[in-house]
Amino acid sequence: MSIHGHVFGMIPRRRIDIGRADIGDLLGGIGDSPDAAAAQVRAFEHQASAMLGGLWVRATASGRDALDLILDGLGIGVGDELVVPAYTLGELIVRLQGRGLRPVAADVDVDTFAVTPQSVARAITARTRAVVALHVFGAPCDIRGIAAVAAQHGLPLIEDCAHAFGARIDGRPAGSFGSAALFSLEVAKPVAAFGGGLLATASSELQAAAAAHLDRRRYNAWPAARKALIKCLEEFAVRSPAYGLAARMMFREQEAGGFEQFYRGLHDRVRPADVAFSGFQARRGLRRLAGLAQRNRHLNLLWGELAAGLPPEFAAQARARCGEPAAYNFVARYSGDLPRLRRRAQALGLDLAIHGEVLDDVAPMLGQTDCPGAAQVFAEAVAIPLHLGIDAARLRRMGEILAAVSRP
Repeated sequence: MSIHGHVFGMIPRRRIDIGRADIGDLLGGIGDSPDAAAAQVRAFEHQASAMLGGLWVRATASGRDALDLILDGLGIGVGDELVVPAYTLGELIVRLQGRGLRPVAADVDVDTFAVTPQSVARAITARTRAVVALHVFGAPCDIRGIAAVAAQHGLPLIEDCAHAFGARIDGRPAGSFGSAALFSLEVAKPVAAFGGGLLATASSELQAAAAAHLDRRRYNAWPAARKALIKCLEEFAVRSPAYGLAARMMFREQEAGGFEQFYRGLHDRVRPADVAFSGFQARRGLRRLAGLAQRNRHLNLLWGELAAGLPPEFAAQARARCGEPAAYNFVARYSGDLPRLRRRAQALGLDLAIHGEVLDDVAPMLGQTDCPGAAQVFAEAVAIPLHLGIDAARLRRMGEILAAVSRP
């Protein structure tokens, strides 16, 4: 089958699910009184708590803000070591080092991309104060085994569920196995609320410490509304016929990594951490919670179809070894020349993310050379679009393009 270029009909790497109700919430929410907004936020937190098995839940400015509150509540400070995944966001390492912490990378399995109980155990030293385990791309890690290792050493376990709202392990929600969990509500996440995050815990000490910070935050709907407007403009641009040309310029090999770093950092810069979660975000979050199970089922089915049709040069992430995944990014390892693959795919109308545009190998940032799994995953990782903008026709077209571009 011959495939012609579709530069003006590029299948984008990310899409934002925006409907009329979201626009109505945005316009109406700017005028919310603090009391009205607080009631909406409490309703959202209550529903999130119910879906997380009754954990205490509070909305935060971001997932990273939730992590800061957890670390503060656990009393983890300057000079303390923190075990982190070797395959995660590089900005997370910078943030932790900015707090005076000493992150230590635990290697990841090359099939699941996740830390293991064994790699976590190897990274623990006498100076370790906590363990962070990431359910990467929505796929549950071996959280029971990791929790056992942390408990054996008397360490709190922090679950990074930024990608994983709705994931379950033996029927139990991801986020309910550690001392605390953080969730992201960014626009591409399973529960997208135009930014923000959630902190979940069963610890009364952590609850008190986090509440003391969160209850002092001022209410101002405009920062979140400004971010929502930016994302609406982004989605308009992505749906534009000109997106294909723009993508080929933004995601050239020389510029792509820098653009992705800028894009990630923009999320934190447009929303200050000292502003309370807004009412219109809470209303959008409630709708996304109501549709979460259906969304995950739909995208997980598409995930399976895409994985089954991949050419042999690709190895899709092993997602279901430890539980039922949430739907986030579709990431596979590719054994060939990734920049060449991306160039050829773009020429045919498919926008792929590679290397640091997916996640980062943070071991070199920490001066570590003992994480070969993370190095391999980083070198081979390619993110293939899988979002609510993908229908059956686009799925078939992606399969055709991938088959064409993976040939020598």
